[in-house]
Parts: sequence; structure tokens; C-alpha cells
Amino acid sequence: MRRIFAIAVFAALLSVWPVAAQDAGNASAPSRPQGWWGSVGVDLSAIRFACQDCADEQPVYESAAGQVAFGKTIGTKVAFGAEVSIATPSGPPGRAVITAVTGSARWYPSSSPLYVKFGVGMARGRSSLVSGAELYQTIRNGVVIDIGAGYDIRVSESLAITPVAGWYMGAIGDIITPTAVIRNVSWNNWTFGVSLTIF
Repeated sequence: MRRIFAIAVFAALLSVWPVAAQDAGNASAPSRPQGWWGSVGVDLSAIRFACQDCADEQPVYESAAGQVAFGKTIGTKVAFGAEVSIATPSGPPGRAVITAVTGSARWYPSSSPLYVKFGVGMARGRSSLVSGAELYQTIRNGVVIDIGAGYDIRVSESLAITPVAGWYMGAIGDIITPTAVIRNVSWNNWTFGVSLTIF
């Protein structure tokens, strides 16, 4: 799945690069979002869970993921917004749906369309766990922070293809089943993907 996803992203970037290069000389079109903007994208996530009583080395689960963001650019270098990210890792212990809702700030350090971002918000973990011979479903809420970067490759006056990479760290406390207590559950989620940004 990782190879197919990488090929798809690479092909998409190659297809829009000539258009982006042609439009780069058009000074009337912004090279990065101006005013209100929104984006929707797909990611490949690599997720590692941890807990108080877990072993130090936990397996890494790959997952397809999606994210939606919107916000407003303030001035020439800063944009504020909100983002929703969803990943669905699965493995031998069970299956989970991890949702992160964050308020974030994007900073453009130069005149280029490269940005870095930082966000903080709420995490929600919904899991189906096998404990003994039974399947248990649990829902836990907690906190999440995220750090990332992106680059807006403009393909028209109001549309950009944006490769993005990020890291999420979430914590949801204890997961309790009738046969076990998994204490202080958290996860690290590394993502790489591509978004369509409208501005």
C-alpha cells in the first residue's frame, strides 16, 4: 500500500508541475493562500501506540488517513485555522479510529509558499480490542499536538497542490475492559500526503 500511495502522489505532482511553472510568472496570482482558504487531502500514516505497562518497542501500524482544514491568512506570513485528521490503524490487538481536531497556526518564513505549522486540540480514540475471547469497543477522549510542513504548488489563481508531512502525538488516558486495564495510552502518528488547497 505504501508503494502504491507514493507512486500516486509522485504522479500527481509530476502532472501539475508544468502548469505550476507556467503560472509562476503570473504576478497577479498569489503564490500562497490569501484571505480565507480550505484544503482536503489524503495521507499515509505510520502509527505507534504506547502505554504505561507496554514494552518499549511497539509495532508500527500503517494506515490510510484523511484530513480537512480551513482558515484565514493574517498579513503576509501567518495563517490560522482548524484541522480534522482521521486515521484507521488495525493490527493483531484490534482496530481503531483515531480522530484529531486541532486549532493550528501556519507560518510562511519567506516569500516562498513553504510553511510550517503547529497545532493543539482534542483527540478521540475509538477502538475494538480483543481481550481474552471477547471483543470490546471503547471510546476515549484526550489531547493532541501536531507539527508539520507543506508546500503550496499553485496550479491556478485559486487552487494549489500541497505536499504535506506531519507528526501527531495524542494521549487518551486509560482503556478499561472487563479483563484488563491499559493505562496511559498514547500514540505517535507520522504522516505524509498531498492536499488540494483552495484560496
